[in-house]
Amino acid sequence: MNCFSKPTLSFLAVALCLSACATVKRFTPDLPKLSMPSLPAMPKFATLKKITRIIPGMPDSDKAASDDPQVPFNARGVLGFGHTLRIHVYEGSRSPDRIFNQVVMVDTSGVLDFGTIGSAKVGGGTLPQAVKAIATAFRIGMRLTRPVTVHIISVEDTPVVSINGDVIKDEFIPAWDDMTIKQAVTVAGGRKLGSTKHGVYLIREGVRRYFSTLDEADRDEPEPGDIIELSPDI
Repeated sequence: MNCFSKPTLSFLAVALCLSACATVKRFTPDLPKLSMPSLPAMPKFATLKKITRIIPGMPDSDKAASDDPQVPFNARGVLGFGHTLRIHVYEGSRSPDRIFNQVVMVDTSGVLDFGTIGSAKVGGGTLPQAVKAIATAFRIGMRLTRPVTVHIISVEDTPVVSINGDVIKDEFIPAWDDMTIKQAVTVAGGRKLGSTKHGVYLIREGVRRYFSTLDEADRDEPEPGDIIELSPDI
């Protein structure tokens, strides 16, 4: 004859299950939470670099018009209405010619208007994506056959430098006083995993300079608008 009622049996079953689970828990370590690789956090910038390469006739601040709004800017965020970019565009590689230098605002349609040259849709995109769109607009609009280099000097009065090439992710970061090329690369996340390359290009005003290592490149301090390109081949 069964001495236990159904409720009692149910209670015992639950208790046995909890005891077994506790035993398994003791011998099974907690698994770490899986997460996607992320870029290093932006450092706290004590002092941003001053923009010294202001061409005569260009405004001192990133303001395209009197009604240009001041909009919060995040170098890793996306562009939208009111973001104002200081842009220099160069054509050619050996002796590049500057073909554009203006302060341009993203309009309500998310577009940068370059007048007779054309326009680039940048709203909702990152700065690296904006550079590609701007370069395409100039190649098509001006029917250029030589290489086009786009330097974004600043956005909303925040000076920036670009890091691309053999990196985990193309990046723009604010330019701070006394920064080094190695620091900029580190903030951007470094080279692609497993990469054995070491060459570095510093592109300033359309001119490319090659360094065999990051240590050698650190002799030069990045300036607003500079492009740091980690060579994917050397």
